[in-house]
Amino acid sequence: MIGEMSIGMAARTVRCSVPTLRYYEQIGLLDPAIRTASGHRTYDRRDIDRLILIRRCRDLGMSIKDVAALINVQALPGDCDNALSLISTHRSALSARISELKALERTLAVMAERCTSNCLGGPVDCCTIFSDLAALDLAGLQDQSA
Repeated sequence: MIGEMSIGMAARTVRCSVPTLRYYEQIGLLDPAIRTASGHRTYDRRDIDRLILIRRCRDLGMSIKDVAALINVQALPGDCDNALSLISTHRSALSARISELKALERTLAVMAERCTSNCLGGPVDCCTIFSDLAALDLAGLQDQSA
């Protein structure tokens, strides 16, 4: 069982930095910490559970705004439809980002292949990488590889 712990111990427990804990408190993701007589922050099991939730959401790429919304859903009585909606929306955004990253990877692969086959080892001023980067339509560059 976790009793009261210092900010440093809490940070180590949830594997984040002390400034991050202070930030979460400052923006309202974490309730203000209980202070000792000397003014030091202390955290209990409920705080650690909240920090774990925040950390896991952040590890999953959720924005601070989405984490706050999820925390608000958890605090209100009711069903989990709102939590599911938040997670589904984040998943859709993540899928779109993955598609964008795959397109970027294909573009870089084409650029590397053009350099390898056209100018590898030649003078820099003739390198196709620089002309490809200067091109306005990198999507067209992707189409050339097909």
